[in-house]
Amino acid sequence: MIIFISGGSKSGKSKIAESWASKLNSKDGRLVYLATMKPYDNEDLKRIEKHIENREKYNFITYEIHKNIENIINNLKKDDTVLLDSVTSLVTNEMFSKEEVNFDVIDKILKGIYEISKSIKNLVVVSDYVFSDSIVYDKFTEGFRKNLGVINRGIATEADAVCESLYENIIIYKGEELLKYEKLI
Repeated sequence: MIIFISGGSKSGKSKIAESWASKLNSKDGRLVYLATMKPYDNEDLKRIEKHIENREKYNFITYEIHKNIENIINNLKKDDTVLLDSVTSLVTNEMFSKEEVNFDVIDKILKGIYEISKSIKNLVVVSDYVFSDSIVYDKFTEGFRKNLGVINRGIATEADAVCESLYENIIIYKGEELLKYEKLI
């Protein structure tokens, strides 16, 4: 099963995703957290520390994986429940390096996520919603937003449930009956 949760910054999406992943996890599987945020400054380090503290109660096995998400598959087991947090950071890491900007990341990222989803029992995916302002940005930011949007739509298409977190309130766009059946809502 794939659950896709999107939301703005500090909307509660990670908190919801952690709780849902924990509830979905079976006795036979492990609870795995794929952390994609690469820290660039003290604010990032504080945010990562907060996420680590928030998920301590769930006993996640955490893998820090900033690029090439598909490389984690050999570490996963078929009964695992995996939380991927976040697609936004993954797109950032794949697109931008010190050497270059790579706009051609959509297929690679989607393929990696789909491969992970096929190798495990449950995948909960977190992404940011960065599309509501009307500002016209430079080509790099616009390219990033376009790529993130296409990837988010690709995941949402394949997902069994699609939700948005708005101040820890959940708006369900797809899969409400499934979420009720799994006792997530």
